[in-house]
Amino acid sequence: MNRLSTLSAGIALGVTLALLSMLCALAFALWPDATLDFVGAFTHGLDLGTIKSATPISPGRALYGIVGLVAGVVYASIYNVVATGLR
Repeated sequence: MNRLSTLSAGIALGVTLALLSMLCALAFALWPDATLDFVGAFTHGLDLGTIKSATPISPGRALYGIVGLVAGVVYASIYNVVATGLR
């Protein structure tokens, strides 16, 4: 199997999570109740209305994509060990 570049996988996952975060923030800004209902469907009907925050979303939250970078590096590292054997 081919090895994954850990940095490339980390960047790809980080950018993907940052874009999803921005899309979610935009959806919540435009349609807050519909967005909560939609996300509630993914959490098996959990009522998210009780934890709805009145605080505006800060643009800095898009930086949470850094977590995706770290997750991507970990994922690619584990994949490389499993796919090619521990070296």
